[in-house]
Amino acid sequence: MERVAGFLIVFFYFALPAAAVIWFVVSLVGFLKHRTRREEDPDGFVAWRRSLIASAIAATVLVGLCVGIYLMLVAAVAHM
Repeated sequence: MERVAGFLIVFFYFALPAAAVIWFVVSLVGFLKHRTRREEDPDGFVAWRRSLIASAIAATVLVGLCVGIYLMLVAAVAHM
């Protein structure tokens, strides 16, 4: 049971922020490609823009959470 809990903690700490950053990069590339063809496919442009906004929020929150936890751990070790 402890191994499963340890695996889940490591997965949520490293894999989810990495997936969010990858999603952000894919959304950014898709948005930039569809920006030049805005008149040809307006629905695709809007979909990529929404995906870019959602991925930016998700990546910011998850990476910020990981950095915050890391800084709290560093501060705790420094005060020991």
